[in-house]
Amino acid sequence: MGSAGSADTLASGSPIHVRKLRADGSQAYAWDGVVLRSDAHGIVLRAQFNVDLVELGFTTFRRGDQFVEFYYFDRWYNVFQISAPDGRLKGWYANVGLPAELNAESGELRYVDLELDVWTQPNGEFVVLDEAEFDTLLLEHVELAEAAERGRETLLALVESGRLPRWTD
Repeated sequence: MGSAGSADTLASGSPIHVRKLRADGSQAYAWDGVVLRSDAHGIVLRAQFNVDLVELGFTTFRRGDQFVEFYYFDRWYNVFQISAPDGRLKGWYANVGLPAELNAESGELRYVDLELDVWTQPNGEFVVLDEAEFDTLLLEHVELAEAAERGRETLLALVESGRLPRWTD
């Protein structure tokens, strides 16, 4: 019985492939990381940003930035803790999305992104992003609306509480 949960978890240090999907099931992005922790509630992984430069106005992501990504199997959001290559915390990027799904056999994690994002600075100041896209998506996918709204409320409450997940090593 000791291995009952092993089918849905991965050992720390395992490679993992992440697929971010759109609401219609098509792939938006994919990247590789390494598992830091995996249990029945979710998975934490580390990945390096693999694009040269993305200027977002409120922050800049550069190749080599470290992402510690917190995914949950029972929550409608995920949270990325982002640090510069030297370890300096840049902030948190959080996404409203369907609960993550892990296929431990293939080493693949996937989630459906629901457009609404929140960027939080290290000092706790935050900005909510893509609200118009979120509203449009909910009109096009009515079946997701109620749970997605709950995801937005839960995520915003977490951000406002200042209790975003933090990985230190």
